[in-house]
Amino acid sequence: MSATREMPDQRAVLAVVTRNRAPLFERYVLPSLQQALRDGVSVVVVDQSDGPETRALVDTLPGARYLTSGPGLSCGRNVAVASTTEPIVVFTDDDVSFPAGWVDGIVAAFDAEPGAGAVCGRATNGANELLPGTLPGVYRSPTTPFGLGSGLNMAFRRAALDATGPFDEDLGAGARYRAGEDTDMLYRVMREGWAVVCSDDITVVHNDWRSTRAQLRLSFSYGLGAGAQTAKHVAGRDARAGAIAVDEVGRHLVWLVRKLAMLVAKEVALQALFLAGLAVGFVRRRRELPAGDQARIPRDDGRRGVDEAARPATGSETGGGVV
Repeated sequence: MSATREMPDQRAVLAVVTRNRAPLFERYVLPSLQQALRDGVSVVVVDQSDGPETRALVDTLPGARYLTSGPGLSCGRNVAVASTTEPIVVFTDDDVSFPAGWVDGIVAAFDAEPGAGAVCGRATNGANELLPGTLPGVYRSPTTPFGLGSGLNMAFRRAALDATGPFDEDLGAGARYRAGEDTDMLYRVMREGWAVVCSDDITVVHNDWRSTRAQLRLSFSYGLGAGAQTAKHVAGRDARAGAIAVDEVGRHLVWLVRKLAMLVAKEVALQALFLAGLAVGFVRRRRELPAGDQARIPRDDGRRGVDEAARPATGSETGGGVV
């Protein structure tokens, strides 16, 4: 008898962290989670909300695990990792929609590259336009982590997370530096010797709901996180991280000049705010970490979120992000 392929729920767990965004959760990711559960995928939702609205939505997902944690995207992701055992941990956000078979594609990408510690897919917007990203391929250190992947469509081999350590809880939405937990983890995974697989075949829809003002604030936050993660590694005497950041600054400056010449005001503002955030994040965190100090990344202490227990599937089933 030939061996059968392992079911997705035996190979991977899908984790969503959310905070006070029940309407977005319900509109975008909830229908996709319903389909994933029907397909046998293990699902964990880490809720950091102040009210009960998101919990009520997760209650409509028989078989999903409901966890709670303190604030911060990195904190929630660390709780999801510590509370599960599957060999592959898949992350997405509460304002994302994904197709049936998405997790299968991620598992297949890991199978095709045994040395991969992470797999990153792409995203489209609501108009089905592919958002900026990295060309398909297998990437290793000293590849820049910036633009390599995003936490809305990213997965890690548990062995790589065990070797690298948890997400930096000073980085990411809801934390002091508001972004950068995903690129920081990718950088650290590659530094440990693992590869990162990027694929255009593993796509999700990142639904555009932010106003122009919110997008500008987010661009500053992206820079803030990039600067903070760079300062952390430079303080740990990692000169390569500094060189990568210098290249990233140059890339954004070139893009800013091009958009300035084209009089595209919004793009100019986005690039300028990213660069400003990067400078602020670098200076602020560099002052916190004298040269040679190790980054203040919490180690795995066996911490787990409050688990509200998986609800067994019964008959028909009905139907993250952090700010």
